Amino acid sequence: MIIIDGNLSLSQVCRESGFFYISDHGVDLNELFKTSMDFLKTIKDEEKQRIAIAAWNPSNTKQIRNGFQPATPHKPVEMFCYLNPEFSEQHPAIVEGLPGHEVNVWPDEKDHPGFKEYCEEYYRKMVKVTTALLKGFSLALGLEEEALGEYFKQADTLSSAVFIRYPEMEDYPNIIIAEDGTELGYGAHQDVDLLVLLAQSNVQNLQALTGDGTYRDVPPNDTCFLVNAGTYMDYLTHGVYRAVWHRVKHRNIDRLSIPFFVNLGYHDAPQPFYPTTTEPTETCEKKESVRNKPLKYGHFLQKGLRDLIVSNGQR
Repeated sequence: MIIIDGNLSLSQVCRESGFFYISDHGVDLNELFKTSMDFLKTIKDEEKQRIAIAAWNPSNTKQIRNGFQPATPHKPVEMFCYLNPEFSEQHPAIVEGLPGHEVNVWPDEKDHPGFKEYCEEYYRKMVKVTTALLKGFSLALGLEEEALGEYFKQADTLSSAVFIRYPEMEDYPNIIIAEDGTELGYGAHQDVDLLVLLAQSNVQNLQALTGDGTYRDVPPNDTCFLVNAGTYMDYLTHGVYRAVWHRVKHRNIDRLSIPFFVNLGYHDAPQPFYPTTTEPTETCEKKESVRNKPLKYGHFLQKGLRDLIVSNGQR
């Protein structure tokens, strides 16, 4: 796995720009783009409603996170979100009714043959990619190689995979205008996760907030995953590995955005720490005297997603 950002190390990138690309990840992104676009273009309206999340279909009371989010006259973006395929009816967290755990719903197999199997296999591949990436993060943070991976397990991760389609339209409704005049498809936000791995069409659209207070374009790359830290990584590292504010520019081009939101297990609550540093000893001692308290991941995620929905709408 290769980190792409000139000659900068992972630690430097996470302390500065906050975004980097990884290649050699072992995922066929062309197949991912084709499978997701075929699905989003061909799913029927009645099927969208049948598997829609509760915010769109109140009868689906158990689908808070997973399911379809249809386009509306005010928001033409469509997306399909699914969770850990290990979450069956017999999974302990499902039986207990823990928030954030749901059994995935799927479109009709006869209309979308092989789609469920592809999605579940893709999720498991992303768990492997994430596990390898977390080893790099652990070492960059001055921890043991398995320190972060200890809390990221296939059996109980709350991670989600999302297929998002931004359509091309003649008259695009309700374009957000930022204070600097930029037309936006999604407003400024921080990701409420540990990490995010993003596959996307080769269309420039993402902007990140820089140290001088301006937003700058993040170059697109449709052969790699774009990685950034979320607010839980920010909390764990006391803001050293920052959750960078970013936004999505409006581009009236039919394109895909496919994030994999990396989350720990519901009960996980690792001890926050200060990464290794080259600062003077007295500065380090002063910082060490002020530590964030361990925060149960499930509680963090539930509150963070609610706040994100309030500020920017259902994602």
